[in-house]
Amino acid sequence: MDEALPATPLTRRLLAGVGAPFERTPPGEAAAVALRCFGVTATSIARLATERDDTFRLAVPGDAHGYVLKISAPGDDPAEIGLPGAAIAHAAARDDSLPLQQFVPPLTLSPTHGGRAVRLLRYLPGSLLSEVDPSPTDWRAVGRMLGRLTDALADFDHPAADRWLAWDLARLAELSELVPVIEGEDRRRAVGDLLSELSAETLPALHLTPRQVVHNDFHGGNLVVQSNAPDFITGILDFGDIVRSHRAADLAVAMSYAAPSLRASDPWAPAIALASGYRERVTLSDAESVLVPHLVLGRLAQRLLLASWLVTSRPENAEYTSRNLESTWRQLVSLRQSPLPTGGAHQ
Repeated sequence: MDEALPATPLTRRLLAGVGAPFERTPPGEAAAVALRCFGVTATSIARLATERDDTFRLAVPGDAHGYVLKISAPGDDPAEIGLPGAAIAHAAARDDSLPLQQFVPPLTLSPTHGGRAVRLLRYLPGSLLSEVDPSPTDWRAVGRMLGRLTDALADFDHPAADRWLAWDLARLAELSELVPVIEGEDRRRAVGDLLSELSAETLPALHLTPRQVVHNDFHGGNLVVQSNAPDFITGILDFGDIVRSHRAADLAVAMSYAAPSLRASDPWAPAIALASGYRERVTLSDAESVLVPHLVLGRLAQRLLLASWLVTSRPENAEYTSRNLESTWRQLVSLRQSPLPTGGAHQ
């Protein structure tokens, strides 16, 4: 991996957000926090790998599933910390059958640990979508669930919804200075060329399309599934990247993770199935739909850019942040070499 970039307004902003280093909370200390703040006694506790906070799974007596304890990163904006919980509560009120992870009420108002906000959520059992081999019907169910969540958040607002977020696809052009940290001249050239293409037409057109608060991270690691469940999706996790952005971008984010199996003849097929399910719940305009396949490519470039930068800026967490670099690159190459879906997201 190439050397880290010099400090710039962008890299300083990234370091204050997704890349801010901090001292990790030991598991034993986290268990004491759960007891003090929520009255929960953990019989065992295991750290879950994350990009920017301390997250633990807690096993407790008499509960087959347990809890997830989250301790925010130091310096996180309190308003932003409250955004996911407010969004979940709003979505549940609009559609009470959505399989949302629920927050556990604390013993005291606004619990903290060392000045860092603390939250406890119910653990949702089941397999992750990323651990199974979804059928076209399953991908359609994923899109349908995203559409339901989009509907439920359509009228949601929050003071932190308009925050600056590096993972907001609408801000992709701002990340162009990160191209040098991508490993390999061929990859740097390919991503740079793609950013130039998208910045010329797709991203300016995106900014003219409808916006609302969106999940913005609807991927296989954030979705719990059960093959025999009526809706296939039995849990929606991690609202940490929620932001006010464009509906077309949110759909493209989800589609970018709909990777085909090795035996698939059309690398776009899973993403098209997902988009088909989404359209059962949300009607996109022609102006939005035509942008979506290009935005899928843009999201893959965004993942390469930010993951590569995180590896260089926070090497202590490189095992986690680099884990999908190769598969993301292979998917980008495969989709770039295949014709874009005719009609955008109207397949």
